Amino acid sequence: MEKVIKLVMKKDKNLSIQINNEEKYLILCSKKSITAEKIYEILDYKKDDHYNVISECESNTDEKVLELFKELFVSIINKVNEITTDYNEEPDF
Repeated sequence: MEKVIKLVMKKDKNLSIQINNEEKYLILCSKKSITAEKIYEILDYKKDDHYNVISECESNTDEKVLELFKELFVSIINKVNEITTDYNEEPDF
């Protein structure tokens, strides 16, 4: 299933993490951090899931923070998208 991760930097500098336009988590501007466990929960990976990441900044605030979180999610989903679910294939190590 195709899943779109949308990162939205809000005007109040909180960062909304959405999957297919449903907010899954809000990173408060006072924290600007997220745990690996929370990312795992947000992705909710199932066999044959494929992810894309997009980002949006509502008011040109904290664009660098948004870009850092986008890079984090892109690096994670690039690996997740490579997961081989067909055990007859040789792994790409």
